[in-house]
Amino acid sequence: MNIYRALSRGRQLEITRERVPDKIDIESGATVVHWKPCAAIQASLTAKYQINEEASAVDVVFSAHFEQNYPDFELFIANYFTPYFTPRYAVTDNRTHPDGVFWYEKKWYNEDECESWARDKDAESVFSDGRWTDGYPLNWRRGPRYAYPLMTQQHRHGFAGGQGAIVLMARREDCFGISGYNAYHNAQYLHLWGRDVEAGEHIDIPVRMVMLTQFDNLQESALAKYETWTEALR
Repeated sequence: MNIYRALSRGRQLEITRERVPDKIDIESGATVVHWKPCAAIQASLTAKYQINEEASAVDVVFSAHFEQNYPDFELFIANYFTPYFTPRYAVTDNRTHPDGVFWYEKKWYNEDECESWARDKDAESVFSDGRWTDGYPLNWRRGPRYAYPLMTQQHRHGFAGGQGAIVLMARREDCFGISGYNAYHNAQYLHLWGRDVEAGEHIDIPVRMVMLTQFDNLQESALAKYETWTEALR
């Protein structure tokens, strides 16, 4: 869970992960990573990581404080897993007769490696505004709308001899898309914000990663964890 790229309408601003952080602090048990404004992006960025032992989770708050306006600003968050994990995405069931959430499972080295699912019509326009033709381009294959900004990674052998899965989640209002790339690496991405920002504005975006070691139905457990987390944030 780290900031991979920062983007704005029609362009990539920078690949943040290629920039050495300016400072790393420990604040009340949390690790806070800071990037100062630079020529590529006139905004200070932070990622604050806090372990929540009771929830078996890592809570992250991605923040940005802007020194200039950026239309349709995006923080692109990357998460990587080994091939021993199976990735799934909570997308809308777009069959003629839909039946709830469809958990789409990506295949290793499938021909449709870079796939994405937007929140709504407005989010679709952010994906297609040209930002992904700039910098290191990715021609995302479009899927149906997501049902929830919720993704899972299930380990084929489990953790420590038992079951094992990771659940990634964001709030719908903060996350305009989810995506995955499953070729030479197993990646799941969160596309955060996707709205205009102005100089002087500050944004905070919470994200959670949960580890599950016991479940009867992973998808039901993931949804329950998501609902508990989002309710607590209201």
